[in-house]
Amino acid sequence: MDTNKEPPKVEVGHLILHGRYSSLEDVYMAYGGGGFRLDLGCGYVKPPGFIGIDNLLGKASQIPNADNAPDILMNLNDGKLPFADSSCEEVRSSHFLEHSNLLHILNESHRVLRPGGIFLFAVPYANSAEGMYPGHQQFLTEKWFYENITFKEKYQIDREVYYPSAYWLALPRIIRWLIPFKFARTFLFNACWQMIFTCSVKK
Repeated sequence: MDTNKEPPKVEVGHLILHGRYSSLEDVYMAYGGGGFRLDLGCGYVKPPGFIGIDNLLGKASQIPNADNAPDILMNLNDGKLPFADSSCEEVRSSHFLEHSNLLHILNESHRVLRPGGIFLFAVPYANSAEGMYPGHQQFLTEKWFYENITFKEKYQIDREVYYPSAYWLALPRIIRWLIPFKFARTFLFNACWQMIFTCSVKK
């Protein structure tokens, strides 16, 4: 198969599946029949072992890969995830939440995750050039997740990692010593470009 071509697709109700499947049951069984791990907004870069879900509206910025294309094509922003309640062990997303109907994604992820399941996401830090890219529907820093009522009711933050930008790392060391990164990411533009949160589900 030429991996740089679009993969074949199969229509199943309101969903479109990768051509390797003929039904949702095929998808479930291919990934063990339960305890699923989902990658929301995966594009062509879903990690091994994850069921990839996307509508590929942003595919123009990616190199097509038929072998690693989404397993399920759907609009995540208003559709119900085709998984039973508490059927998933992990839901992850990388640079998708800023494009999403965020509360809908949080609610659906919570519904399908088991108690204590993992919700992991990476988003561009709002106070950066990456965070301000056109096309983002919201601009996120840690404060939103600390204070949003819906998020706090459904998830517990277990780990936070913040990534210094190339601009910050290029500054003279004396400046980075005088202004520690944990302060710079809040007060200076372009100090932090990305944050990754690992959360566990409250039920």
